Amino acid sequence: MIAPEIVKNSIAVLPLENFSADSENEYFSDGMTEEIINALSKIEGLKVTARTSSFAFKGVKEDVRVIGNKLGVATVIEGSIRKSGKRVRITVQLIRTDNGFHIWSQNFDRELADIFALQDEISLLVADKIRENFGHMEVSDSLVTEKTKNTEAYQLLLKGIYHFKRKDFDDIQQALRYFQQAVQLDPNFAEAYSYIGETYLHYTGFNLITTKEGYQKAREAVSRALKIKTSEARAHKVMAYIHLFYDWDWEGTIASYNQAIANGLTSDNEFITYYYIFLQKDYVRAIKVAKENIARDPLHVISHWQLGLCYYFAGRFEDARQAFEQSLQQDDMFSEAWRWKGVVLGYLGRFEEAFAAIDKALAITNGEGLAVLDRLIVKILANEREGIVEVIERTEYLDPCDPAILYSLLNMPKEAAAYLERGYQEKSVMMVTLKHFWIWDTIRDDEGFQRIYRKMDFDEQQAHKTNLHSKLLQKDNSARLSSNEAALTTDALYALLNQEDVVANQELSLRSLAEAIDLHPNKLSWLLNQQMGKNFNEFINHFRLEIFKRKAVDPANRHLTLLGLAYESGFSSKSVFNDYFKRAMGITPRAWVKTHANV
Repeated sequence: MIAPEIVKNSIAVLPLENFSADSENEYFSDGMTEEIINALSKIEGLKVTARTSSFAFKGVKEDVRVIGNKLGVATVIEGSIRKSGKRVRITVQLIRTDNGFHIWSQNFDRELADIFALQDEISLLVADKIRENFGHMEVSDSLVTEKTKNTEAYQLLLKGIYHFKRKDFDDIQQALRYFQQAVQLDPNFAEAYSYIGETYLHYTGFNLITTKEGYQKAREAVSRALKIKTSEARAHKVMAYIHLFYDWDWEGTIASYNQAIANGLTSDNEFITYYYIFLQKDYVRAIKVAKENIARDPLHVISHWQLGLCYYFAGRFEDARQAFEQSLQQDDMFSEAWRWKGVVLGYLGRFEEAFAAIDKALAITNGEGLAVLDRLIVKILANEREGIVEVIERTEYLDPCDPAILYSLLNMPKEAAAYLERGYQEKSVMMVTLKHFWIWDTIRDDEGFQRIYRKMDFDEQQAHKTNLHSKLLQKDNSARLSSNEAALTTDALYALLNQEDVVANQELSLRSLAEAIDLHPNKLSWLLNQQMGKNFNEFINHFRLEIFKRKAVDPANRHLTLLGLAYESGFSSKSVFNDYFKRAMGITPRAWVKTHANV
């Protein structure tokens, strides 16, 4: 696997260690980690590694420089959580991945009732430290809002999310129980209702309930969430799934998706790839989104699998094979990647390898799942068709579109259309593929197929020309200053920084400096980076260096060490001081003092 390029404004939040006496509080430390990831993900211009790739390092003692290379990030957060009764202590450190330097660290002791304010405080401090060291970003005044006033309900939500993220058969059921308990304690807990809705979609995927019941329950839950909070992004996303795969409401689909994006859903998500593929036949854009998702989540087995699906539907089978193999490098027991690899190998004419891959999937799933169908597909592709129809006729299929695919490959349109009619009546999620999926091309001109196709009303779906993979609202460049404003602000800035006590204050930050000159931090960040060409630390350290040089050649300070003078000048650590001095002056501090002491 090729290491991703390291982006300057980027971060991975590593799982916070659970230092609580009760090991069952693991859900809380994981939940807090994810809340910080979600908060930082709201910042435009900051690349935040997704949860799955960050959690790949849970319990693993790995050098931060190695982590930085694997994830393509310039910084990481490490830390711990100790939860005791109604209090919580969180320790966090922000570390550079190029040299292992600690940029910032802090301890937080708070009441559990203040948990959302604490998440906001930590996220804002982290964002500030990143832009102080690496470059301009616009940061909102708040990144986390209060989800519920009931802390017990919130802890139940975190427990539910802990199981939800695992997404296996037992955990999905446990997650639903926790989410339902959360809304019992707080009937106005919008996010918990959103998770209930999404969990029901997974229930249908695991065949725990019928598609009809699952989507109906999902709709009820997210409708309740949106009634409580119209800006609930997850609820809008779930509604987009319902509109696409169950309602076949094409305009409603994209309207709900746009609402999800406008309210904070990251645009590099799997849903929009399905929309591009099945409704717009825009494979290029779907592949682009899938690749961007890999950049954000490079160690996630699903990221590479999703790219493989995009290539498959685009008919790029060799590229699909490579993507599925990348997925298997992350987890060689991932049966979905094995079966899809087998299918694309079949289309590549490599039938022996195809059967071996599908058999691997069947071994993992104990002979169950869609790999059974895939084996029949490859048999048809290999022209081993004898007995295939008999197998189809004696097999019961949960999804009528599965045998329809086989009959289409066998060029038996009448039989395929009969199953597609059932798929239409039973609301099969595969019905959305009728518009563009090439697997139906052998029967596309058949009257039976055309009759069902017309009932889907695809022609009512208009091509969506807007760039969905961006924010709905254009940035208003609110951080920019006019030429006159920039000049006046620069004068005020230099007047303030001519005061040695201001510059020598180690607690000086971009936010506090902006407040001192009555300016929003985003505007000061823009001025320093875009107009002066320096980040905050480079700008301030220039003034601190001048103070150090004056102090170092002053005979009255000969009794002080160079490091002591550096601290007096405002530098916060030996490594920061030595690194900046050598970059600015070209020699070490001691060598410089030696040549200037008698000047």
